[in-house]
Amino acid sequence: MKTTILYLKKTMYIYCLLILFFFNSNLHAQIIYTDIQDATPNATYPLDLNNDGIDDFIIHYVGGVGTIGVMCSPQNNNAYAGNLVNGEYLPWAFSASNFICDTLANWYDSNNPGTLALGTSIGYWPGVNNKYLALKLIVGTNTYYGWARLDVFPISSSFTIKDYAYESTPNACIQTGKNSSGNNENSIKKITVFPNPFISSTTIQIADNLNNATITVYNAYGQPITQVRNITGKTVPISRANLPSGPYFMRITEENKLIGIEKLIIAD
Repeated sequence: MKTTILYLKKTMYIYCLLILFFFNSNLHAQIIYTDIQDATPNATYPLDLNNDGIDDFIIHYVGGVGTIGVMCSPQNNNAYAGNLVNGEYLPWAFSASNFICDTLANWYDSNNPGTLALGTSIGYWPGVNNKYLALKLIVGTNTYYGWARLDVFPISSSFTIKDYAYESTPNACIQTGKNSSGNNENSIKKITVFPNPFISSTTIQIADNLNNATITVYNAYGQPITQVRNITGKTVPISRANLPSGPYFMRITEENKLIGIEKLIIAD
């Protein structure tokens, strides 16, 4: 029992630091967004994420006998987020509103170029539209997170890159599809969650009345897990439902404005 309590206290402490970092990053963030004319290159697109004249990633078509695909090759120490499946490094294809942070499980640099798509079935990208490639940019001693939005042809014969962005605050998270910060420090409200950790349900208390607000719960990978919409008032009950135990965080928005971010820890 003591071991469990110590574990939960340690988890809460570490996660509090993560949420505090995430919270402050969102308040003072500055997204640098680049909208380009949709580009469908014959073979290669050199992606300069921060527009400093240095190619940060090479998105390119590969072709050969029985092999047609699209690759992402990070340059220097830059990296993409993905996983290793059957010997292939596969960059993830994120939907809009996912958080790109250091908390994403796996980052791969120039030593492991990623296969976005190979043929019609290998990778997460064959035939997808408006998906986001999660990117990590290293400049000197600073780390920045960003995204690029792409379509990939159904047979992986080519791709279209549409736009890209990065968060200019070092180590700050960025949300896929977001092209401006739009957060106002004055809009942040005091939030209380009790109990926390919780086993089956908890209650969220907000200092001021909410009107048609939304609560989105994210896992430790920054992926949205569940949402509660059309919230009015100061008190919101949250059920565990089928979520596994572990750390989460929630983001409360009202009319597309950030109201606050808070940790959630589910225990067994």
